[in-house]
Amino acid sequence: MSRSSLAIAILLALVPIAGAQDLDDPEAMAVIKDGEIGRLERNSVGAYGDLTRFDVSIVWGSAAAARPEGYMARRVRYAADCKAHTLLLVAVSLFDSSGRLIKTMIVPPRAAEPTAPAENSSERRWLQEVCRL
Repeated sequence: MSRSSLAIAILLALVPIAGAQDLDDPEAMAVIKDGEIGRLERNSVGAYGDLTRFDVSIVWGSAAAARPEGYMARRVRYAADCKAHTLLLVAVSLFDSSGRLIKTMIVPPRAAEPTAPAENSSERRWLQEVCRL
């Protein structure tokens, strides 16, 4: 009986960890999770040579559920290659509940490869939209 109690206690202790945000991984922070919405910031779109840079705001958007304690909104910056139809993660900024900038993580050049977004994903819709502008 004590082993099963210990196993249950360990599992319950790990539940908050599973829902926590990984604050040191830009790729993980760029993913839209359950309860969140991502919005293309149209005024951030700009062409720089062959690339188009744009920002996306990821915020808590679920009216059905309260925002988790310690939740941080994010602004994700991408560079799009409209000819190759690929995206490259450039940076992720974290903001506390009052909107104050906590930190910005910049992905070093050549640290990530440009990738084609998945079909029917938010990233695909953003890429199509910024490449039309």
